[in-house]
Amino acid sequence: MAAHIRVLVAEDDPAARRLLSEALPRLPGLSLCGVAADGLECLALIDLLQPDAVLLDLVMPNLDGLGVLRAMGRRRDGPVVVVTSQISHQGVVGCALSLGASYYLVKPVNVQALPELLQFLCGAPLERQALELLSSMGASGLGMEAAARAAVVLHQHPNALLKEAYAPTIAGQRTCYGSVEKNIRSMVDKLHAAARPAYIDLMGGLPPQRPSNLIFLRHLAQALDQGGG
Repeated sequence: MAAHIRVLVAEDDPAARRLLSEALPRLPGLSLCGVAADGLECLALIDLLQPDAVLLDLVMPNLDGLGVLRAMGRRRDGPVVVVTSQISHQGVVGCALSLGASYYLVKPVNVQALPELLQFLCGAPLERQALELLSSMGASGLGMEAAARAAVVLHQHPNALLKEAYAPTIAGQRTCYGSVEKNIRSMVDKLHAAARPAYIDLMGGLPPQRPSNLIFLRHLAQALDQGGG
């Protein structure tokens, strides 16, 4: 299954708020963790609920969406923010993106496109980090991208099974579990044989024998945690 993303909706329009609140729980890989009607409530719920993503309206009472982004910019960590607004002026779009928004959607929002968009936005930075770590160990070949994607799933869901960790690659490449397992196994074999310092650091010392795919991927996922994700 795809990584599960908890979404906070910040929207002052009752109709739009109801639409998103009813649609999100029915979309694959997404869940609604909270709803805010203004910017101050949005900030409070971000602290309380720690969502993975926020759908943020710009025009809201008490504190508008740009104010929310400014406040979030002063914090070290935070969720992915997708702005949703009827305002399409390039100056406003540019301002929102410069303040830290990951994406800007002009209303009406196509809710069916949200799962793929949010999966990409929430996972992309971690996947890049995983690929950089693998590259530093000397990884290459078909297993590299699959391992990076699997590590992101395990980062987000530490108790996930391998079939769940492999799901993004299986779906994206239209392949099978056995093929993904084989490609990652081949990559780990080579990393273990080469035993570069980055690999030894990742594993907390050189293992006496080649680690299983799951053990290696869990170490890689933990390294993403330590890197701040």
